[in-house]
Amino acid sequence: MKTCFRFYLILLATLLSSGRHVALADDDEANASTGERIEAFVDLVHERIGFSGVVLAGRDGEIVSVIARGNANADEALNTNSLFEIASCTKPFTAVAVLRLAEQGKLDLDDSLSKHLPGVPENCKAITIQHLLNHTSGIPGSNTRGSGDDLSAVLPTFLDGGSRSRPGLQHEYWNQGYSLLSEVIARANGTTYTETMRELVFEPSQMDASCFTGDSAPRGFSIATGRSSMGPSRSALEHPYGSYGFQYRGMGGLVTNVHDLWKWDRALADRSLLSPSSVNEMITPGPGDYGLGWQLSKSPDGSPSHGHRGRVRGFLAQVQRYPSVDGAIFVLVNDDRSSTFSVIAQGVEQILFGEEPKLEFPGELDPKRIDAIAGTYVDSQMRKLVVEDVAGLPELRIEWGGPVTRGYLGLEPDGKPHLYLLSLVDGSAKFKNDGPLKIEMKNERAKSISLEVLNPPLVFKRQP
Repeated sequence: MKTCFRFYLILLATLLSSGRHVALADDDEANASTGERIEAFVDLVHERIGFSGVVLAGRDGEIVSVIARGNANADEALNTNSLFEIASCTKPFTAVAVLRLAEQGKLDLDDSLSKHLPGVPENCKAITIQHLLNHTSGIPGSNTRGSGDDLSAVLPTFLDGGSRSRPGLQHEYWNQGYSLLSEVIARANGTTYTETMRELVFEPSQMDASCFTGDSAPRGFSIATGRSSMGPSRSALEHPYGSYGFQYRGMGGLVTNVHDLWKWDRALADRSLLSPSSVNEMITPGPGDYGLGWQLSKSPDGSPSHGHRGRVRGFLAQVQRYPSVDGAIFVLVNDDRSSTFSVIAQGVEQILFGEEPKLEFPGELDPKRIDAIAGTYVDSQMRKLVVEDVAGLPELRIEWGGPVTRGYLGLEPDGKPHLYLLSLVDGSAKFKNDGPLKIEMKNERAKSISLEVLNPPLVFKRQP
């Protein structure tokens, strides 16, 4: 039968059995309780549907929880110092570097792109640095062709056709705008983009572990290997696109850990990295509720929040800041197929704000039955159904020859296995029962699996 696993019951049992009692100040006690609840929730999700990553949550200027679960690679477990690639979460860092250069008088946000980069065509001279920062250049997001280190080679394709709308009016997410910003940063500071990032962001924030794809591994830190649905697994330091050229520079490629992210957050919070006016400008909503390098949203208590998500081959990341409670959440995952990523990010945020995440899990199948079902099946059109025996609920994947359906096998009260899809409904993570599966057995091993939700049912037969 279905079981509603409430993480606080696990926590309560743990505390009662341990007999622990520590006298704390009210704020410290509240934060300690919040941290324990977060850890219990992450553990529950990890046990039931798998989670490989690191989570850090902070409130009132202090870390309340930092947790690592899963494996960094085939030989070692993740730890809270493990390094991950954070993909588009690099954009806020690029934005901070631009704002620091503006404070130093080396550029102005209202400067035309053409003031800093040679070869900008006439139909793009109205584009300013600020337009690139908040994705309002009018250049379509599909203008992505071009790679390498030669600006003159990529500028014609990046800016092909010019702005489709007057710059500043409409938000259209365009990765290559941040690639051009990386060159603006380099020329304004007289050094490379990566050297400028170290000088203007890493060093003042004391981010001792942070680097970029293609760099040598920092001594003493484990490097996460990312499992991928978009190609072979890769180390966080391995280039996802061949090199750290204009195809990725500035928009992604930062390699870091949750502790360095927290140091950076603290440097922003205490205004040692940027002035109050620069911070306010950075998080002022523009078109599409996008600031300067930040996606703007609301916290569970309704107060303003700002963050960013990133996805690249092998890795998922989220950084989220909450000025109203002087806190932040960082979620780094080394599996770009992870359906638990949003569940973890949402649940940890809810707990940080005193709410109780509720996630009703399907009933679990008997391990022997899972073992009998696990395997690869194909239908008459060679579409593939794969059942993987993993910790917790077995994963089910249907490859349609393009789109892929990912879900879990769970048990209904009628004793039949059903396919469950994990999704966000009205902002809450829920398992959606997508219908029963009919499993034909032969010699105690599944011979075929039929999707009963379809009419007529679709039949997948086990591959030899």
